[in-house]
Amino acid sequence: MQTTVKTAVNWRKVVFIGGVILVVLFALWFAERIPRTITIFAIAAFIAFGLQPLVAKLEARRIGRPYAIAIVFTALLLIIAVGIFLVVPSAIAQTQTLASNAPSLLAGTQSWIVAAENWTRSHFPSANIPAGGFDLSSLGGAKLQSLATSSLSGLGGVVLTTGYVLANILFIGFSALVLSLFFLSNDREIGETFSALFPERKRGTARKLAGEITALFGGYISGQVIVSAITGTVVAVLSALVGFKFPLILGIITAVAYAIPIFGMLVAQLIALILCAPSGPWVLIWVQVIMFVMARISDNILVPKIMGDSVGVSPIGVMFAVLAGGELFGLPGLVLGIPAAALIKILWRYFGAPYIHAQLDDEPAKPQHRAVR
Repeated sequence: MQTTVKTAVNWRKVVFIGGVILVVLFALWFAERIPRTITIFAIAAFIAFGLQPLVAKLEARRIGRPYAIAIVFTALLLIIAVGIFLVVPSAIAQTQTLASNAPSLLAGTQSWIVAAENWTRSHFPSANIPAGGFDLSSLGGAKLQSLATSSLSGLGGVVLTTGYVLANILFIGFSALVLSLFFLSNDREIGETFSALFPERKRGTARKLAGEITALFGGYISGQVIVSAITGTVVAVLSALVGFKFPLILGIITAVAYAIPIFGMLVAQLIALILCAPSGPWVLIWVQVIMFVMARISDNILVPKIMGDSVGVSPIGVMFAVLAGGELFGLPGLVLGIPAAALIKILWRYFGAPYIHAQLDDEPAKPQHRAVR
C-alpha cells in the first residue's frame, strides 16, 4: 500500500519573509525620526541619478570618470550660482510687482467674468444666470493687496534674513551636493554592495537590475529637468517680447508645470490667463499661443530627442501613477509618479512574474510517494 507524503512547511522561507517584514517596519519607524537625514539622502540621490547620464556621455567621449564628474559638477555649480544671484532676485522683484498690482488683476478678471455672463445671457436666455453671481469684488481689493503684499513680498525677506531657515537650507543643500558627489564617484562600489545582498548565483541578475534602475531614473530625471528648463525659458523670453509684465514668474511656473504630466500645463495656462488680465486681450492671446505651441514642441521634438524612449508605462498606467502619486505625496508624487510606476514594473518583472510563473507552470512537479509496508 502507498500513501502520499505531505510536503512539510518550509519554515526557513517563513522565517526569512518574517524577518524581511520586520526589517522594513523598523526601517520605516527609524526613517520617521530622521527626516532631515532622509531629505539629504533623497536630494543627493536625485542629483546623482540626474547627473549620471551626463557623466556617462562624457565617459563615452573617452574622458576619464573623475574628470567627467568634475566637469558636470562645475557646470551644476555655475547654474546654481546664476539662479541664486540673478534669477531669485528678479523673481522676488516680479513677485512684489505682482502683489502691488493685485487690485487691477482682480478687476481685470472680474471684467472677463461679467463679459462672459453677458454673452451667455444673450445667447442662452434660458440659462438663468443670476446677476453678480461671480462677484470677485466681495474678496476686497484692499484686503487682497495687503495680504499679497505682506505674504509674497515678505517671502524673500523671511528666507534671506531668518538665520535658522537660511542655515538649514545651506546645510541640506551643501550636504546633498557632497553626498551626490560621493554617490557618483563610488557608484560601482555601491552597486557591488547592493549585489552582495543577494545569493552568489543571483548577483549577476542583481547587477543588471541596479543598472536598469539607474538608467531609468537617470534618464528620466535629467531629461525632464532639461526639457522643463528649455520650455520654461522659451516661454519666459517670448512672453517678455510680447509685453507680458511677469515673464520670469510665468517661466518658472511653466517649467514646474511641464514636469507634471497630463495636468501641469493646463493649470499653468489657467494661471497665465489670470496673470494676463491687466495686460489686455492681445497679450493674453499671445501668451496662451506661446505656451500651447511650446508645450507641443517639447512633447513632439524635445522629449524624443532628449529623453529617448518612454519609461515603458501604458497611458492608463501613466494617468493612474500621476493621480495616485499626487494624492499620496502631493507635488513630488505628481512629478515622480511615472518613474515610480516604471520601477514597480521592473521589480515585478524581476521578482513577481517569475514567482507567479513558477506557481502556474503548465507541468508541475509530480508529487513524491514512498511505499509503506
